[in-house]
Amino acid sequence: MITLIFLDGLNGINYHRLMTPFLRLKAEEGINIHFFASFDELKKFDMTKVGSVVVSRRCTVSNYRAFKRWLRARNVKLILDNDDYWELPDDNPAKDIYKKQVSHEILATIRIADEIWTPSEALAHKMRKVNKNIPYRIIPNTIHEQEEQWVDQEKDENPGGIVRFGYLGANGHQKDLLSMGMTFEDYELYCMNLMDYPELLRAKHRMNPLDIHLYAQLYRHFDVSLSPIINTKFNRCKSNLKVIEAGYTKTAIIVSNVTPYKESVIHNKTGMICSTPEDWRTAVKEMTLEKAQNLAGELYEYCKKHYDISLINKERLKGLV
Repeated sequence: MITLIFLDGLNGINYHRLMTPFLRLKAEEGINIHFFASFDELKKFDMTKVGSVVVSRRCTVSNYRAFKRWLRARNVKLILDNDDYWELPDDNPAKDIYKKQVSHEILATIRIADEIWTPSEALAHKMRKVNKNIPYRIIPNTIHEQEEQWVDQEKDENPGGIVRFGYLGANGHQKDLLSMGMTFEDYELYCMNLMDYPELLRAKHRMNPLDIHLYAQLYRHFDVSLSPIINTKFNRCKSNLKVIEAGYTKTAIIVSNVTPYKESVIHNKTGMICSTPEDWRTAVKEMTLEKAQNLAGELYEYCKKHYDISLINKERLKGLV
C-alpha cells in the first residue's frame, strides 16, 4: 500500500518529522511513499491503493468532517504527527495567525485523526483531552547521522583554546533567554541573528539562519550549546531535539531544569542542568574546553544508544497500513 505524506514546504518541522524519517523508511524498509503539497492532489490518486495519509500538525481542508467521511469510505487511515502545542505564548511572532486560524485547524485535525504521533508525552496528554479514543505513539525527534550535513562535524579551529558558546533558538524566545539572568560580553557567544537576541545577550558573534539541509554546520562554531526555556505549557510540550542535535554534533549542552530537557540530560555527565540564574552563571563560568569535550562525548554515546533513527522508525512502521 502507498503512504501519502502531506509536505507543505520544507521547514524544520517537516524536515525532522516527515521527510527525513520517511525517506529512511523507504530506503531501509522499502515502503511505498509519495509526498503531496495540496489536498486537491488526493483526487488524482487511486485511493484503493493508499493505506495511510500522514500530516504534520494539521490538514488544510475546508470541511473536516466531510474529509474524514471521504477517507473512511476509501478505508484510508489518517495519521496526525504533531510536535507543538497549539496555544502559543504572547511573545511568539505567530501568535495572531495561530489564534485566528492555525490553532483551530490543529484541533479539528486532532478530532478526525485515526492515530496521532508525537515526540512529547506532555503534548499527548493535551491531545487526549481533545480525542481520547484513538492510539497515540510517542515517537522522538532525531536526525539521520549519515546525512551529509551531520557527517562532517569537526569543530572550527580554536587555537586559543577558549570555550565557545552557542544559541540556536528560533523566533519568540526572548523570555527564555532572559531566564538565564546573564549576558555574554565576557565570553565567546555565537548567537542566532534573529529578533534582538544578539543585543539581548551581548553576543560577540552573529549567526544567520541556514537552509534546512545545511543548518547543522552552525554547530561547528561552538563547543557548548545553550538551551534555556521557562516553565510554560508551551515549552513543556516541546521535544528535546536541541539535546539530540548537540549530542550528534558532539557539542556539550547546558539546559533549563524544565521538561523536556531535564528528562534528557544527566547532570554533570551528559550536560548541565540549571534551575536559577546563579546556576547558569556558574555553569558558564566554570565550563572548560576539557569539560565540554567530556560532556559532549557522553551525550553523543547516549544519543547513539537512544535516538537511532532506524530504531525509532520501527514505531512508525507499527502505525502504517
